[in-house]
Amino acid sequence: MPARRALLLAALGAGAARAEEPPLIGLVGADMVALAAHPAVRLLIRNAARGFQQHVYEGLRLPGPPITEHDNWLIGWGRQGQRGLFMAFQMREEQLVLFLLVDGRPTYLSPRSSHWPPALAEPFAAFRAAG
Repeated sequence: MPARRALLLAALGAGAARAEEPPLIGLVGADMVALAAHPAVRLLIRNAARGFQQHVYEGLRLPGPPITEHDNWLIGWGRQGQRGLFMAFQMREEQLVLFLLVDGRPTYLSPRSSHWPPALAEPFAAFRAAG
């Protein structure tokens, strides 16, 4: 019985910690570093960036517009010549999309399926045009 109680208390504590997270929508107007540091995004970005961590972390600081919201997605990107990072986070389903550009070579990091969310077509077009 004590193990069940400990598990229950841990679950309640995790819920309380989640409730204390700053709201994602509050990141509109911030930079990509702020979005990547948010607790809901941090672990997803770390897992998606495997093997490309340095490029992703550098991409978070590339020049680009502030975070915007489009169809329940938080979207940010940075681009400098042949380097770039496009990041989008779907707030409702907590889905992360990462697209990395290194020396002009595209790498689609997340999700690892071939399905591109249609709501990201317009913001991604702005990212592509910036190069």
